[in-house]
Amino acid sequence: MASRGGSSRGRRVTAASDPQQQRRDSGPQTDKGQARREQLLEAAHTVFMRKGFLDARVADIVAEANVAQGTFYSYFDSKDTIFREVARITTDRMLEDVAAATVTSPEAPMIDRIRAGLKGYIEVYRENARMIALTEQVGTFTPEMREMRLQMREGWLARLERVLKRQQAEGIADPTLDPYMTIQVLGAMADHACYVWLSLGKPFDETEVLDSLTRVWARTIGVEDSQAWQV
Repeated sequence: MASRGGSSRGRRVTAASDPQQQRRDSGPQTDKGQARREQLLEAAHTVFMRKGFLDARVADIVAEANVAQGTFYSYFDSKDTIFREVARITTDRMLEDVAAATVTSPEAPMIDRIRAGLKGYIEVYRENARMIALTEQVGTFTPEMREMRLQMREGWLARLERVLKRQQAEGIADPTLDPYMTIQVLGAMADHACYVWLSLGKPFDETEVLDSLTRVWARTIGVEDSQAWQV
């Protein structure tokens, strides 16, 4: 019994004294360390964009960053870990960019506001289509990536749900609609259309995609504007 207890204590001391694990857990403590971590993240983003997730290696990332392999393991314990961080940064930036790109004038006709919001979403999606496709791929076998992909989507939809509730209160949109489920369905429509078009490469015409999404969105929430469809 004493022998097993002593062995267990030895293992705990060894794990706790691992300087690389301590550094990873606590994060960079200096400006130089933070800069090196960001350097690795930028290199990883470049490698993942170029080679995809499955074909990328830690050796590729350290070569791109021009650092020793040991330096990588001072900040990240695996390729999976650094990919999750790259995807998280992309997700956070996308949510900010979508919020900024979909701001429209409250005085504009509702149909124009819907179209402008969808156009902003498409532009942000296009800029990040490769990373979104990689996140979808990795999400098929990594629960954390599935959650991150949902987070990317839900951040956008939560804002749209608030907008729809306000439109219903103002008598602009159909008050009988369930705002949560309506936005979930419309968001899935826009998200999947962008995925098929911009990530999988289906050759859609941008104007036709935007027109179709706008029409379906407007009619679903009950917006009536006959002048919007005049040729």
